[in-house]
Amino acid sequence: MDSLPDIYRSRADRLLAEFWAMHLVAAAILGSLAALFTGLGWWVLPLTLAAACMLAAAELAVGERQLRRALVGPGVAHSTAVDDPRLANIVDGVCLLVGVPPPTLVVARTTAANATAFGRRPTHATIVVTQGLLDSLGRIELEAVAARLLTQIRDGRTACATTAVTTVGLPALLLPAVWPLVKARVEREARASDDFDDDAEAVRLTRYPPGLASGLVAMSASGVDTGAPAVTWPLWLADPRADSAAAAADLPDYRSDLDTRIAVLREL
Repeated sequence: MDSLPDIYRSRADRLLAEFWAMHLVAAAILGSLAALFTGLGWWVLPLTLAAACMLAAAELAVGERQLRRALVGPGVAHSTAVDDPRLANIVDGVCLLVGVPPPTLVVARTTAANATAFGRRPTHATIVVTQGLLDSLGRIELEAVAARLLTQIRDGRTACATTAVTTVGLPALLLPAVWPLVKARVEREARASDDFDDDAEAVRLTRYPPGLASGLVAMSASGVDTGAPAVTWPLWLADPRADSAAAAADLPDYRSDLDTRIAVLREL
């Protein structure tokens, strides 16, 4: 049986293969039509294929930059041991337990209490925490949140969701108005597991379910809606829609409202 990292890596690789294939097939069709009907000759075909490769690579790079901008907002600060020693110390300690390299840490200057991780490779991941989260959580709760995010990075769930958002979700990253057109596909592809599984994996590491439960309580009290574009919702620790009174009905199958997640954690 394949391990979780292998399963999620396979899913991410499939999405990337589809992304590249779409560009190459379109280029092959355009090149063939140009060769047949414009008199340019078949030498134009390798040129269109090369142009398609450059375009696909550029789109992936733009997608990552746009995703970062969408997640952290305009007020961005890289957190270091000097800038925020508590956060850096907690994340470094949990990294040793999880077995992943320390990610880049970024603090988003918003009063909402939420966090996310993104990156198409576990070795080049970024964790974003909001200022509201840092202000709301104590050390034990913040350690539980770090465990939640770092186990996702370790198992490849973050890479899978990031790839989905930056490939099939790229149109919505560039133009948020088209989100309804790609929503179903992004939600389906970004689903690596559900919130209950991810919460359970985190507390399996910390061996203290009340820590994450308490963290979710504080997040609920402060509000989790960061105002980030809808295409980024699958990446957040708490779906921003969970702030809504109708969240339970609005959330996709793999996301859950905070009250239910807290109740489950208290039963562990």
